[in-house]
Amino acid sequence: MAGTNDWLSCIELDRVFALLRDNGATEVLFKILPQNANSKNQVYIAKDFSQLGKIPMGDVEAYPSTSRKKGGASAVYRAPIELQWIDEHGQPHQAPGAQLIYYPQYPEVRISGFLRGCREAPSSLWTKEQRGTEAGRILVLGLGHGKAILGITLPPESPAAKAIMADGPYNPYGSADDKHGVLYMLPMAGGQIVNGFQELMQRLCEIHHKLWVPGQRIDKHGQIVSCQASNCNGNTLEALLGIQSNGYALPDFLGWEIKARNVSNIDRPGSSIVTLMTPEPTAGVYVDAGLESFLRQYGYPDTKGRHDRFNFGGIYRAGREAHNRTHVKMILDGFHPDTERYDPAGAIRLIDEHGHEAMAWSFTKLMDHWKVKHAHAAFVPSQPRKNPNLEYRFGTDIIIGEGASFTRFLKAVHDGKVYYDPGIKIEDASTDNPTTKRRSQFRVKSKDIPALYDKVGVVNACSGACTNRP
Repeated sequence: MAGTNDWLSCIELDRVFALLRDNGATEVLFKILPQNANSKNQVYIAKDFSQLGKIPMGDVEAYPSTSRKKGGASAVYRAPIELQWIDEHGQPHQAPGAQLIYYPQYPEVRISGFLRGCREAPSSLWTKEQRGTEAGRILVLGLGHGKAILGITLPPESPAAKAIMADGPYNPYGSADDKHGVLYMLPMAGGQIVNGFQELMQRLCEIHHKLWVPGQRIDKHGQIVSCQASNCNGNTLEALLGIQSNGYALPDFLGWEIKARNVSNIDRPGSSIVTLMTPEPTAGVYVDAGLESFLRQYGYPDTKGRHDRFNFGGIYRAGREAHNRTHVKMILDGFHPDTERYDPAGAIRLIDEHGHEAMAWSFTKLMDHWKVKHAHAAFVPSQPRKNPNLEYRFGTDIIIGEGASFTRFLKAVHDGKVYYDPGIKIEDASTDNPTTKRRSQFRVKSKDIPALYDKVGVVNACSGACTNRP
């Protein structure tokens, strides 16, 4: 009968691993459920979307809040997930209503709709009328099969649940210290829990000892190819770490986002500029009329005298005067710094002298970019040289940032610490075949990175020594 849990009461942990592995899982997370975790109350898993970088999710959208509490948020933010419950025969069954909901007034993220529309969901372990109020149930999630999240719910009497709770490698209050929100890592049978931070530091130390390495990147076929552009430091570092771009916008290395920062000397890295993200605008002339029309309206002749070229560049900070060449300025529309809340229809906008919107980024789309990449970030100093081709060496003093949130990002934009620094251009502008380039960058100075994270420090990748500030 659909929704019963008889087979789950007897399941061994090895069988759990086998079911998940057979469906493509390479990593496993779990949460020990409290009594109030049921289908009606939803399930709390994090304070912010950005803590859930390992969880593949769809685009964030804002919806009016139904809360009538005084001072409550005007909107909640939802992102669909592809949750598939595994049955006793190992077959996946999708729960089409599953989603993550972010409630900014608390703040917290919950899983909702995880039973709706799925006849094979383990309903008896989640409904209040049956076993949905029992403590000790465990939600197990398998990751690694594309966008799918594979789900199994363990009743407290199952051998698998007892193995997880027992003293030993699976106990979340023992060695399982790699958390994502309130989800813990669960090693596959016979495996070890990999400490993502320690593994990253070890690899960065090894890369440091390689000294000068040629600029490189991993192409779509998984092959290492030369990279000679001015911004190849990040590509080179990712290639050395074995990171290949994927279509799911997940963190780069074992839950960590890796950022290379250009410095003149890795032995004395000092301050530098870091590109946080490169989202394309979602509104304005840039979107409505197209890039070429945008450049002809707001671009300016190349300042180095390169013929038939127009640029759109400069530095744009919220609340500052319009740029003297483009005549547009940045406004942060819908963020309230006194309460640190934001409106669902809010956006970062570039406005011209007539009040027209040149380009804009909605908060929901910016949240999409921020949510999966910034909970745990490592900023690695990189030093370039021409010899005669582009080469890099990488330093050991790594700036570590943990505990990002979208509110922190907006506050940093409001304070002028995060700014817009585009590199957009059109070449051969007067011909029938002009060439355009898009590059929208939100950047921050390394000294201002602490504004984005709850905890920031500098760690030496080789010695492990750390300080409290970058």
